[in-house]
Amino acid sequence: MSRFRLIAPAGAPLPARHILRSLVPKLEPGREFARLLADHLGPHNPLFISSGRAALTILLTVLQELSDRREVVIPAYTCFSVPSAVARAGLTIRLCDVDPKTLDIDLNALVRLDLENVLCIVPTGLYGLPADLVTMEPIARRSGAFLIDDAAQCLGATQQGRSCGTFGDAGLYSLGRGKGITTMGGGILVTHRDDLARRISREISMVPHPVTRTAFVAVLTSLAYALMIRPSLYWLVDRAPFLELGASYFEPDFPIAQLSVYQRRLAMQLLPLLDSYNWRRREHADHIRAGIEGVEGIDVPQPAEGAKPVYQRFPILTRHERHRAELLRRFRKAGIVASPSYPSSIGDIPGIASYVAPDQAPCPSARSIARRILTLPTHAGVTTRDLDVMVRIIRAGHQRQSEAFG
Repeated sequence: MSRFRLIAPAGAPLPARHILRSLVPKLEPGREFARLLADHLGPHNPLFISSGRAALTILLTVLQELSDRREVVIPAYTCFSVPSAVARAGLTIRLCDVDPKTLDIDLNALVRLDLENVLCIVPTGLYGLPADLVTMEPIARRSGAFLIDDAAQCLGATQQGRSCGTFGDAGLYSLGRGKGITTMGGGILVTHRDDLARRISREISMVPHPVTRTAFVAVLTSLAYALMIRPSLYWLVDRAPFLELGASYFEPDFPIAQLSVYQRRLAMQLLPLLDSYNWRRREHADHIRAGIEGVEGIDVPQPAEGAKPVYQRFPILTRHERHRAELLRRFRKAGIVASPSYPSSIGDIPGIASYVAPDQAPCPSARSIARRILTLPTHAGVTTRDLDVMVRIIRAGHQRQSEAFG
């Protein structure tokens, strides 16, 4: 493998022509985007904000107006943006353990929780694998809690034929780097409830507009991303540690702003491409799954029943931490950036204890997942040869592990 070819861990193509079209002044794209989103995915009342975590914060702020409950149930292993948003909204984090077989909230653990003081439940579809939203809707309803469908990583995924983001009371998508489509940051809030849509719209109207510099930076980073996501150039980005690619931080004081008009236009340009991007990701995921099926020491999380994932990344669980480290090293040597994903369970994040419910129970499965998980790239820059290399590395790793412990 060439030292000047490196596969990014996640991403989506960003055609330069769509960037340039988005620079052309025209009418505010809100209504047109709403129509496109409804045609493609079904959700209505879309509203833009500066990031996925900002979208979740806005939703939580609005829901607080409707209840005196103050706890938010989130998975104990998920993106650090989720607890950041709960803390930013001034609410208390209640962790629920995660099922290693699905990477979803463990439903048995969820029903054991005392939900009396829970404002809402926020399942997150990690890596494009939908949560079991069909089952969680009645659980939330019976407990008097809201359900937020965090589809930040599930744009275009479905469960039981229904689009992720449309379950529960409200949902959200992310337009950040590495998501289904990217505008270099951004979030979309959706809800079928007109009363919530009005409250969300009012809340967003009070959020500051982006400064000119922010929009300018978005244009420049879009152009750079369009070039650097290519395997022939990504190695340059990878060698710039100050970019902190893939870093995860717990940041309860992150900024919230409205999304620039340029980024809204770009989202409208990219949305029609989503289906083709997701088709390719699913095809790549199927190739990897078929190639590593039956490999001892490798567990592949399964989608919820009736789910159609989009696989922004392909997750596997290794035998143990040393096994994962060896695989990561071999992938990197082959020119493929696999990822250990989020560095810890939510409960183990330094400095988070004061934001978590004081009687929080341990979540051992989430901690185990954090030590063993590894994700593989599935985006359009991955070739069939790359997929075959991934499969060979995993199968060879199994062979060496067997010899070492045999």
